[in-house]
Amino acid sequence: MHYQYNPYIWPLIVSACASMSLGIFALLRRRDVKGAKSFMRSMFVVTIWSAGNTLEMASLDFSTKLFWANMQYFAYCYSPVTLLALCMEFTGYDRWVKNKKVLWFAVLPTIIILLVWTDPLHGLIRYDMHMDYSGSFPVIAKKYGPLFFIHALYSHFLNIFAWILLVRAVFFKSTVYRKQAAALLLGISLIIIPNILYISGRSPVQRFDLTPVFFGPAGLIVAWAIFRYKLFDVVPVARATVIETMNAGVMVLDLRNRVLDTNPAFAEMVGMSASAASTRQVEEVCKKIPELLYICTEKNVAPSEFSGSVNGHSKVYEAWLSPLTDNRGVLIGRLVVAYDITEKKLAQQEYLKQQWKLAVTEERERLARDLHDNLGQVLGFINFQAEGIRQELLNAEVEIAATELGKLVEVTQAAHNEIRKYIRQARNAESIDENFVAALSKDISGFEKQTGLRVKLNIPFGFTGEGLKPQVRINVLNIVKEALNNVRKHAGAGKVKVSFALAREQLCVAVEDDGKGFDIQKPVKDMRNKFGLNIMRERALEIGAQLEIKSIEGKGSRIALCVPVSEGESGNAGESDAGR
Repeated sequence: MHYQYNPYIWPLIVSACASMSLGIFALLRRRDVKGAKSFMRSMFVVTIWSAGNTLEMASLDFSTKLFWANMQYFAYCYSPVTLLALCMEFTGYDRWVKNKKVLWFAVLPTIIILLVWTDPLHGLIRYDMHMDYSGSFPVIAKKYGPLFFIHALYSHFLNIFAWILLVRAVFFKSTVYRKQAAALLLGISLIIIPNILYISGRSPVQRFDLTPVFFGPAGLIVAWAIFRYKLFDVVPVARATVIETMNAGVMVLDLRNRVLDTNPAFAEMVGMSASAASTRQVEEVCKKIPELLYICTEKNVAPSEFSGSVNGHSKVYEAWLSPLTDNRGVLIGRLVVAYDITEKKLAQQEYLKQQWKLAVTEERERLARDLHDNLGQVLGFINFQAEGIRQELLNAEVEIAATELGKLVEVTQAAHNEIRKYIRQARNAESIDENFVAALSKDISGFEKQTGLRVKLNIPFGFTGEGLKPQVRINVLNIVKEALNNVRKHAGAGKVKVSFALAREQLCVAVEDDGKGFDIQKPVKDMRNKFGLNIMRERALEIGAQLEIKSIEGKGSRIALCVPVSEGESGNAGESDAGR
């Protein structure tokens, strides 16, 4: 290899040193800045162009010039790709760079490079190459093959595409980054315009490609835009400080249910890192939490709750699904936000537990008051009157009647004492811990022991009744208990069934038997039975429920209660039933 000093090489040397220095600076000092890696690659690629052009210009023999000319094709082919990636990171197409889809743009340039180094075999890029000594310094004269023009058109297409992206960002988008985009546009234009002038033969300096001379100044302008304005660092600031650190989980989906982004809280929730979840289908990311997957994939889903496990701890979340639209209002994706409401649910459970205790206490107080005001007073009056009559009979020396009345007084006093004892116990609400299903099962078990009948109980799978309002729970239990009492006293049944169902924000309860029934159109002769039915109607009215009584003589009876409940009150019921 033979070289000769040429004064034209100095602008190229300065440009190569500048672009190399900027690339090293980005590599060593600013790798954490978004866009710095693409900038670094661009600077190293254009350095190959400037340095190769310098050595080609200083070479004397044909083989040396051809070698460095071929080396420059690495820059000719790959610099448009690196510049496009740099512009994409700023103009909203950074996921192409992140997902490495931009590498598809490098397929044709790679093929061109292979053809360049094998030119003597086919001449598809260049042919008829020889030395031309007619100018100030010798150059390689050549003719271009058909694939060279494909390469030239493709490279300029990428350059113009990148340039258009920046023009749109500067002139057609309302953004606070307009100054930075303008600086980047100026830097890219210093590379694209001279190259177009040289290829078209309109360069002011003939036989000399000015494009590499502008790599240094263009690199300085772009570097200033990135590191002084922090061009690519401004965009994620709000996201890093708000979304990345917030406790709520955030996931962005596109219209094909692919995960575009997640924050650390959501990644922890689904047990998959943000990088691993990116570009995967939501079915794969959320497969461990079916309830969350349903929320993400179904349309028009209202805010819903789901449970999950994080670091071995059970958590309850509330998820919201929101549409994402562009500035023209066109739907482009969806946003899923999941809030941790575990503490809220625990507080609600504690509140409902206290409300339940209060409701039970009030019910017992009311029962004790009724017993005291009614039955207790009656027994007290009977006891007082019987004692008076007995004393008068003793005074009249009627011994037999006095003895019998004495027994009646003893029984009445014992009953009165028992009633007062029960009232005291009813007012003691220190241990009220039975839940809805346990209390229901206890009532049914008592019925079974008294009658010898087995009750078939149908409850929706997962239904606990814990979400019901305390007054609803108390009155539903008492209505079921009163209905069973009526079956025990009057029905003469062989089969009894108690069913619960949830439908259209209603809790429906039915007590059915196959006993002798009665004609609901006729007046009820047994006042106790009529009193029991009236009690059930009053309790249903208290909770805004509808009570329906159906009975046919000889074919049994059915008492159905439908009480309105909200979605949160319905518990965790599924669709299948669990019977016993």
